[in-house]
Amino acid sequence: MAIKTLTQITAELTNSGPRQITAEILRNLIDSVIGVAGTLYASDISVAVTTAWAAIQFTDSIDTKGLTPELTDGRFLIESGAGGVYKVEASLCFDSAINGEVQLALVKNGLLTPYMVTYSVIANKKLALPLSGTGNLADGDTIGVAIKASGNATVTLVHGSLIATRA
Repeated sequence: MAIKTLTQITAELTNSGPRQITAEILRNLIDSVIGVAGTLYASDISVAVTTAWAAIQFTDSIDTKGLTPELTDGRFLIESGAGGVYKVEASLCFDSAINGEVQLALVKNGLLTPYMVTYSVIANKKLALPLSGTGNLADGDTIGVAIKASGNATVTLVHGSLIATRA
Protein backbone atom coordinates (compact mmCIF):
# COMPACT_ATOMS: atom_id res chain seq x y z
CA MET A 1 0.00 0.00 0.00
CA ALA A 2 1.29 3.41 -0.97
CA ILE A 3 1.54 6.47 1.22
CA LYS A 4 -0.18 9.26 -0.67
CA THR A 5 -0.34 12.99 -0.28
CA LEU A 6 -3.59 14.75 0.58
CA THR A 7 -3.76 16.03 -3.02
CA GLN A 8 -3.43 12.48 -4.39
CA ILE A 9 -6.09 11.13 -2.01
CA THR A 10 -8.48 13.97 -2.86
CA ALA A 11 -8.00 13.32 -6.59
CA GLU A 12 -8.67 9.58 -6.18
CA LEU A 13 -11.84 10.19 -4.20
CA THR A 14 -13.04 12.98 -6.51
CA ASN A 15 -12.46 10.87 -9.63
CA SER A 16 -14.30 7.88 -8.16
CA GLY A 17 -18.05 7.69 -7.87
CA PRO A 18 -19.49 6.23 -4.66
CA ARG A 19 -19.54 2.72 -6.13
CA GLN A 20 -16.06 3.03 -7.65
CA ILE A 21 -14.18 3.48 -4.38
CA THR A 22 -12.25 0.21 -4.09
CA ALA A 23 -10.81 -1.51 -1.05
CA GLU A 24 -7.35 -0.47 -2.27
CA ILE A 25 -8.35 3.21 -2.34
CA LEU A 26 -9.73 2.88 1.21
CA ARG A 27 -6.57 1.09 2.45
CA ASN A 28 -4.40 3.81 0.90
CA LEU A 29 -6.59 6.47 2.50
CA ILE A 30 -6.32 4.89 5.95
CA ASP A 31 -2.59 4.25 5.64
CA SER A 32 -1.94 7.76 4.36
CA VAL A 33 -4.07 9.55 6.93
CA ILE A 34 -3.58 7.58 10.15
CA GLY A 35 -0.95 4.98 9.38
CA VAL A 36 2.19 7.11 8.93
CA ALA A 37 4.29 6.43 12.01
CA GLY A 38 7.28 4.56 13.35
CA THR A 39 9.30 3.63 16.41
CA LEU A 40 13.05 3.37 16.88
CA TYR A 41 14.22 1.59 20.01
CA ALA A 42 17.23 0.23 21.85
CA SER A 43 17.97 -1.47 25.15
CA ASP A 44 21.04 -2.25 27.21
CA ILE A 45 23.58 -0.48 25.03
CA SER A 46 26.53 1.73 25.93
CA VAL A 47 26.30 5.37 24.87
CA ALA A 48 29.23 7.78 24.91
CA VAL A 49 27.90 11.08 26.22
CA THR A 50 30.07 14.18 25.85
CA THR A 51 29.84 17.94 26.17
CA ALA A 52 28.96 18.14 22.44
CA TRP A 53 25.61 17.24 20.88
CA ALA A 54 25.52 13.69 19.49
CA ALA A 55 22.74 11.53 18.05
CA ILE A 56 21.31 8.71 20.13
CA GLN A 57 21.86 5.49 18.19
CA PHE A 58 19.09 2.92 18.13
CA THR A 59 19.32 -0.80 17.42
CA ASP A 60 15.95 -1.62 15.86
CA SER A 61 12.71 -0.24 14.49
CA ILE A 62 9.10 -1.36 14.42
CA ASP A 63 5.90 -0.38 12.64
CA THR A 64 7.50 2.11 10.28
CA LYS A 65 5.26 3.25 7.47
CA GLY A 66 6.13 6.37 5.49
CA LEU A 67 9.31 6.73 7.59
CA THR A 68 12.70 5.17 6.85
CA PRO A 69 14.61 4.31 10.04
CA GLU A 70 18.25 5.45 10.10
CA LEU A 71 19.32 3.63 13.26
CA THR A 72 22.97 4.70 13.59
CA ASP A 73 22.00 8.34 13.06
CA GLY A 74 19.11 8.01 15.54
CA ARG A 75 16.52 9.45 13.19
CA PHE A 76 13.73 8.91 10.69
CA LEU A 77 13.77 10.00 7.04
CA ILE A 78 10.35 11.21 5.88
CA GLU A 79 9.49 9.27 2.72
CA SER A 80 7.86 10.67 -0.42
CA GLY A 81 4.21 11.49 0.24
CA ALA A 82 4.57 11.25 4.02
CA GLY A 83 5.21 14.91 4.80
CA GLY A 84 2.89 16.71 7.21
CA VAL A 85 2.53 17.65 10.86
CA TYR A 86 4.16 15.16 13.23
CA LYS A 87 4.19 14.50 16.95
CA VAL A 88 7.61 13.20 18.00
CA GLU A 89 8.33 11.65 21.39
CA ALA A 90 11.60 10.41 22.85
CA SER A 91 11.73 8.38 26.03
CA LEU A 92 15.15 7.35 27.30
CA CYS A 93 16.14 5.59 30.51
CA PHE A 94 19.83 5.65 31.47
CA ASP A 95 22.01 4.25 34.20
CA SER A 96 23.81 7.53 34.78
CA ALA A 97 27.56 7.80 35.24
CA ILE A 98 27.40 11.59 35.39
CA ASN A 99 26.92 14.09 38.20
CA GLY A 100 25.62 17.27 36.65
CA GLU A 101 23.31 17.96 33.74
CA VAL A 102 22.09 16.05 30.70
CA GLN A 103 20.29 17.74 27.81
CA LEU A 104 18.07 16.17 25.15
CA ALA A 105 16.93 17.85 21.95
CA LEU A 106 14.89 16.94 18.91
CA VAL A 107 16.96 17.41 15.77
CA LYS A 108 15.42 18.27 12.38
CA ASN A 109 17.64 17.93 9.30
CA GLY A 110 20.73 17.90 11.51
CA LEU A 111 19.84 21.11 13.35
CA LEU A 112 18.65 21.49 16.93
CA THR A 113 14.98 22.40 17.30
CA PRO A 114 13.50 24.51 20.13
CA TYR A 115 12.30 21.23 21.66
CA MET A 116 14.97 20.55 24.27
CA VAL A 117 15.10 19.84 27.97
CA THR A 118 17.76 19.85 30.68
CA TYR A 119 17.83 17.37 33.55
CA SER A 120 19.92 17.33 36.71
CA VAL A 121 21.43 13.88 37.20
CA ILE A 122 23.18 11.96 39.95
CA ALA A 123 25.78 9.32 39.16
CA ASN A 124 24.80 5.65 39.56
CA LYS A 125 21.07 6.36 39.47
CA LYS A 126 18.58 5.28 36.84
CA LEU A 127 17.15 8.28 35.12
CA ALA A 128 14.13 8.57 32.81
CA LEU A 129 14.32 11.39 30.27
CA PRO A 130 11.15 12.23 28.30
CA LEU A 131 10.94 14.77 25.47
CA SER A 132 8.22 15.57 22.95
CA GLY A 133 7.45 18.11 20.26
CA THR A 134 5.36 18.77 17.17
CA GLY A 135 6.14 20.32 13.82
CA ASN A 136 5.96 20.21 10.06
CA LEU A 137 8.15 17.67 8.28
CA ALA A 138 8.39 17.65 4.50
CA ASP A 139 9.28 14.73 2.23
CA GLY A 140 13.04 14.12 2.60
CA ASP A 141 13.34 15.76 6.04
CA THR A 142 14.87 13.90 8.96
CA ILE A 143 13.86 13.96 12.62
CA GLY A 144 15.83 12.48 15.51
CA VAL A 145 17.07 12.99 19.04
CA ALA A 146 20.46 14.13 20.37
CA ILE A 147 22.08 14.26 23.79
CA LYS A 148 24.86 16.18 25.52
CA ALA A 149 26.04 16.41 29.11
CA SER A 150 28.03 18.61 31.46
CA GLY A 151 30.82 16.00 31.41
CA ASN A 152 32.09 13.09 29.36
CA ALA A 153 31.03 9.56 30.32
CA THR A 154 29.81 6.26 28.98
CA VAL A 155 26.30 5.51 30.18
CA THR A 156 24.02 2.52 29.67
CA LEU A 157 20.84 3.15 27.75
CA VAL A 158 18.60 0.74 29.68
CA HIS A 159 15.78 1.29 27.21
CA GLY A 160 14.90 4.06 24.83
CA SER A 161 12.53 4.89 22.02
CA LEU A 162 11.83 7.57 19.46
CA ILE A 163 8.26 7.60 18.16
CA ALA A 164 7.10 9.76 15.25
CA THR A 165 3.42 9.91 14.27
CA ARG A 166 1.88 12.03 11.55
CA ALA A 167 -1.08 13.92 12.98
